[in-house]
Amino acid sequence: MIRTALLSRWHVHADDYARQAASHPAIHIAAVWDEEETRGRSWAQELGVPFYAELEEVLADPDIDGVIVSAPTVMHYPILMQAARHGKHIFSEKVLALKVEEIDEIFHAATLSGSTLQLALKRLAEPYYVYAQSVLERGWLGKLTLLRCRLAHPGGVPREVSPYGILPAYFFDHGLCGGGALMDLGAHPICLVNRLGGRPQGVYARLEKVYGREVEDHAALIVDYEGGLLGIIEAGFVSNNSFHLELHGTEGVLLIENGAVRLRSVHEGGNQWMTVTELPAKLRSPLEQWADQVLHGTPPDITYDDMRMLTELNEAATASDREGRRISLR
Repeated sequence: MIRTALLSRWHVHADDYARQAASHPAIHIAAVWDEEETRGRSWAQELGVPFYAELEEVLADPDIDGVIVSAPTVMHYPILMQAARHGKHIFSEKVLALKVEEIDEIFHAATLSGSTLQLALKRLAEPYYVYAQSVLERGWLGKLTLLRCRLAHPGGVPREVSPYGILPAYFFDHGLCGGGALMDLGAHPICLVNRLGGRPQGVYARLEKVYGREVEDHAALIVDYEGGLLGIIEAGFVSNNSFHLELHGTEGVLLIENGAVRLRSVHEGGNQWMTVTELPAKLRSPLEQWADQVLHGTPPDITYDDMRMLTELNEAATASDREGRRISLR
């Protein structure tokens, strides 16, 4: 059994992780800490567990095995470093940290203490991703030349009752988030494109503020990979719900839109469009991967490379937008 402390209810997915943990047979929610005491005490009361007012106190508790971190993004690095030094197993909301050098320090601290690290990159477990990877491995697309992934929702579109839409106002506070739509929602298309494209070589980015807030509410990146492959990554809080994953190659095209999958390949179906109705099984969720690694030493599907390249691309994209040029990642 993994006795787990929930660290902060700040992120909009904090309750989701609490529900997932509560439903997992090997995870027991044992405590709550929150940087806002009133919010934390209320959450602890709802869950029927103790509330810790001091982070050090909960991390020093020898009965706590692991932590689920949903704190403000800018707090991830100090919290994760402190948790790793105490030997706690860590499941974190994205991103792991804002800078690559911070990521490396977290990895080092976790390695020294024997802590496991896992990041909430749930789309790397989805059947459409597993299928896309299998199509590439079979060579049905020939040489891959272009990847595009877009993930967007209208959560940041102002409404009469809320100038920030359905998202909390603090999601647009740079001092808490460190970034906007790309930092949060963009984590998923970044990791999908990196997984399918390999290691990014450089990026040109535009981070735009449609409503003039402190952080971007939509963003577009052009990423170059080895062999002339280009990746287009889009994320936004200010357009209607959409998810697109496109793989274009010299001998085929794979299009995924909100779960619908279509394939056209010279190797399958006579180079005619086919609707794919049977997809592979979903992989273990990130939280399941974390629990399996903690309890059984099972290697996770989501790796340190996924976590590091996510922060690396975010950091480079921010520099690219600020400087108006392509940033090399070689």
